[in-house]
Amino acid sequence: MKQESNKRLYFTNDFSPENVADLQGQGYTLRKASAYHEADTLEACVEVAGDVPQAYLDLIERTKANIVTANVQVSITPELQAVIDEAKAECAKVVAENVELKEQLDKERQAAIKLMDENAELKDKVLIGEKTLVAADEEIKALKAAAKKPTAAEVKAAKAAEEAKTAEPPKE
Repeated sequence: MKQESNKRLYFTNDFSPENVADLQGQGYTLRKASAYHEADTLEACVEVAGDVPQAYLDLIERTKANIVTANVQVSITPELQAVIDEAKAECAKVVAENVELKEQLDKERQAAIKLMDENAELKDKVLIGEKTLVAADEEIKALKAAAKKPTAAEVKAAKAAEEAKTAEPPKE
């Protein structure tokens, strides 16, 4: 393998933001370990580390290349595990609270829909009441108008009553 490159390759399957930042900070170029296939061309580099594919290790051994290999084992400290556990517990609380809030929101939406339906029903009843009131007002006006015009019989009776008052009372 020609060493035309100053690349430092790190093979990993952990592309978490923290791991990427840490390894790139150390000057590594990251490669996905599980993506390497035996038919792939080997990349020129000065160092390989991490989960190094066997083809790179074989080439180094065959050519007695002066490439540095490093196996890095990363483990989680108890402090980090405590932080992770705390974050998981907090996430579980937030998820449970979110579910509860969604259920509450659904109930509130159903109540709002019910109130809107009742409101529409009441508006319909008010319109019917207003129409009935207008019809009653019209009927009252018609009755008042009819009451103001005496019938011919009423006019004749009123006239007879008037004449009777003006006539002299009978003498005894």
